[in-house]
Amino acid sequence: MHLIVGASGTVGTRITRLLLERGDAVRAVSRDPGRREPLRRLGAVPVAGDLRSADWMPAALEGVRSVILASHGLVPPTRDNHPGIVDDAGNRRMIDAARQAGVEHIVFMSSDLVAGQPTLFTTAKRRVEEHLRISGVGYAIIRPTVFIETHGLLMMAEPLRARGSVLFFGPGTTRLNWISADDVAAYVVQAVDATSSTVDVIGGPDNLSRIEVLELIEREAGQRARRTHVPVGALRVMRPVIGTFHPGMRYLLDMAVTESKSVDGTPPRTLDWTGPTTVTDIVARWARDLSGSRDTTPAAS
Repeated sequence: MHLIVGASGTVGTRITRLLLERGDAVRAVSRDPGRREPLRRLGAVPVAGDLRSADWMPAALEGVRSVILASHGLVPPTRDNHPGIVDDAGNRRMIDAARQAGVEHIVFMSSDLVAGQPTLFTTAKRRVEEHLRISGVGYAIIRPTVFIETHGLLMMAEPLRARGSVLFFGPGTTRLNWISADDVAAYVVQAVDATSSTVDVIGGPDNLSRIEVLELIEREAGQRARRTHVPVGALRVMRPVIGTFHPGMRYLLDMAVTESKSVDGTPPRTLDWTGPTTVTDIVARWARDLSGSRDTTPAAS
């Protein structure tokens, strides 16, 4: 039995589907009641759970061999849902509960966003990594690079479609490595069966700036975005101020400042694994899905 925390998220849903397709039993944790029913329809056993509390964990962990930690509190951030609460404290709480329940293996979704440069977000992830290392439980720590579906589609393609505009924190010219959620999910499923403890940085075949990714999106959408750039100086000023009343946004601003300081945010060393899916593959699929939804929309009477 596998327990997937964050099973209704971008990667979690894909992991759940892949495990079920190969015949594994899955308990799928989501704190959103509306997103648990689709998990049930896939064949998983839905579990109501939130990493911000621990009361649900012992029952959810009964009979579980492996735990997959795929939750994050980065996007969209709120005052009471951010990496400090979810990614850091929440995951450490879950690791402790899994150890007490006799879980044999934990797969932790960490991060390697800007060539491994430290940010508040990756610092939170590293604390969990260290907590997992000393827990005594077997582990696979997976550090994916920048998600195409989140940083490309959610943060650029969808705003272009909805409003015709895209907001950049900083110039958006740093080259980053981009990976698809499909490839990450496939790698996680392999890691579930690992017999040794590993730490792997995984990425995709493309090293592109955010501007370059937007240009790909614009070509597929046949629409040019109005671009707004928040200057790096403003980000530096905003970061501590916003952090006092909106700690979640502080993580995003800190990431943007770190990224803007880097000339090249691609991994400084060879990736441990490179997935096959390109940014163009994902953007083209998004454009086809969008076109298909338009084609099937009934005409107004």
